[in-house]
Amino acid sequence: MTEAAFPLLGTAFVVLFVLPSCALVAKLALAFLERREQGGVLRSLNLRFLLVIASSALPLAWFFSAGLHQTEGGASGLVCLLTHDQNLCFEPGVFSLMLASGVVLSWLRTARSAGAVQVSRSAEGLLLATRLERLARAWPGLSTLANRTAVTDDQRFAVAARGIWRTRVFVSVEFGRSLTDEMLAGALLHECEHLASRDPLRYFLLQLALAVNPFGRFLLGHHVARWKAAREAHCDREAVLNGAAPLALADAIVRAARPSPREVAALGNSDVGSLKLRVSLLLAFAERGPERCSDERHVALPAAAALLVIALFLPHQAGTDALDALHQSAESALAYLSR
Repeated sequence: MTEAAFPLLGTAFVVLFVLPSCALVAKLALAFLERREQGGVLRSLNLRFLLVIASSALPLAWFFSAGLHQTEGGASGLVCLLTHDQNLCFEPGVFSLMLASGVVLSWLRTARSAGAVQVSRSAEGLLLATRLERLARAWPGLSTLANRTAVTDDQRFAVAARGIWRTRVFVSVEFGRSLTDEMLAGALLHECEHLASRDPLRYFLLQLALAVNPFGRFLLGHHVARWKAAREAHCDREAVLNGAAPLALADAIVRAARPSPREVAALGNSDVGSLKLRVSLLLAFAERGPERCSDERHVALPAAAALLVIALFLPHQAGTDALDALHQSAESALAYLSR
């Protein structure tokens, strides 16, 4: 039981105290950014994304790396010697393994919740697939969609970019047949921006960051929903900049959001407030074309990867005093409880 004290109590402390504390700090920072009216709803999207990801990824990466570092170098020897007379123990390694197992389980659960999309083999589906390929070849701005579109009979969504690594744009037969070529091209241009920014991967990482934190959805779920709504409005703007007709795209969004018995992911729309925001912006774009404020779409994922690498290497350079304190506290707590 003594050998299990630190792995169990240490993991519980990280999950139940450290991660919620980091999420609370991220929530305060996000609330500050969202209240900066002069920035606009489409500003600071990358920073807001990084705050949510970092609130879970950085502490987990640091503690995981610190545990491995202690096991490899015997840095835990003093703590173990003081608590149970061992020159070297593998408790930090077991602690790291438990953290990694929790992340993997959350990863699998998040991936399974997304579900797979089946490609349509119906005659109507094949006709729509041919139409999509024709638009991709003929419409300016859609060349990146060549061989990256698919048609589905799945009615869970209207049109969406799916796939973490091999991303494709799926269009439902029901939605595609209700649109003119101009509307469909606008919807596809919207999805092109999702592909260029690797948004399916970003959305997955956000879901994972909330999944590994027991209070993440409660503390940060609202901010993630606001970020996604702003991302969708950003993709609308990029679609217009790349040639989409604003009114046709607005019509496509409204058609996708039309009430039906199915659960709809209407071009990213999930609530009435988001729908109103996007349609109002597109109506404004019809009167005055938008301007591209900055091109930051390729920054978010490299920045997140850089922060993760720093967190993983930091214990090897700056020491693992925090983990030593956690180790000592776990052993002391067990000794107190076993009196």
